[in-house]
Amino acid sequence: MKTLKTSVLASGFSRLKAPRWHLGALWVSDVRAGKIFRIDLDGKVTIVADVPDRPFGLGFLPDGSLLVASMTRRLILKLGAEKPVIHADMADVASGYLRDLAVARDGNAYVTSFDADATGPDGFASARVLLTMPDGNIRSVADNIAHPNGLAITSSHNLLVAETLGNRLLEFKIGSDGGLLHRKVFADFEGMSPLGICGDAEGAVWAAAARQSLFVRVQPGGRITHRVHVPGRHAVACQLGGQDGRTLFCLTVAANLNDYPNLYDYPNRQQTARVEIATVDVPGAGSSVRLAEIGSH
Repeated sequence: MKTLKTSVLASGFSRLKAPRWHLGALWVSDVRAGKIFRIDLDGKVTIVADVPDRPFGLGFLPDGSLLVASMTRRLILKLGAEKPVIHADMADVASGYLRDLAVARDGNAYVTSFDADATGPDGFASARVLLTMPDGNIRSVADNIAHPNGLAITSSHNLLVAETLGNRLLEFKIGSDGGLLHRKVFADFEGMSPLGICGDAEGAVWAAAARQSLFVRVQPGGRITHRVHVPGRHAVACQLGGQDGRTLFCLTVAANLNDYPNLYDYPNRQQTARVEIATVDVPGAGSSVRLAEIGSH
């Protein structure tokens, strides 16, 4: 097993989520600050948009338009030159706050939703992966998931879901109508709960370990090949990108988050979130547009 170290690319954020590599830069949402940021490889930070209603998951449509999941309003917004417009209203199908977002090459957008207070089989039954299609069709495509968080779409057009309280990654085949088929376990984790995820060119997945100072690369079946330690930090999400696709962007936050049971009530004044980077052996799959599709939160 190989162990990697990180360096800090950018810091001073509140609560970062959903890293996406697109058009030569990293795009992230800051849930607490209510902003979308673009971060260049030299660490320059640009505010892309203000989204006050807790922006979470990010994804890019085939035409390059940026989508963002608004947690509390349960909307997917499309950002343009003017103010954000509603791309999809998920209120009637969402079981709770919206989380991560992944956009497939045909423009179908998947988003995770669950009630943070729900536990056990009854509560997990309402946790869902939701789909919104370019024609406006909205529906639930998977349920009974123990807190679905990070999403990743692979080069073989499968959807991976981080089942955080199930301590595993699930894999679905994406059907011709956008539905999710052939549910199976991609990898089980022992003593580890996956959060944000991203895939690489060899079919392995990088995952942030919830409330741990650790990112891991896992192969189908569960074999861990690489670890990235971030001492004194908590791993949140990751994304592959950079000029050759071999830069692993790691979103982290100070480990004292354990003092705040509800992560979304984390004091905004404590801006301890940052982006760290490590160089990996295997790149992300495909072009910059493809990399945007296979990222996670």
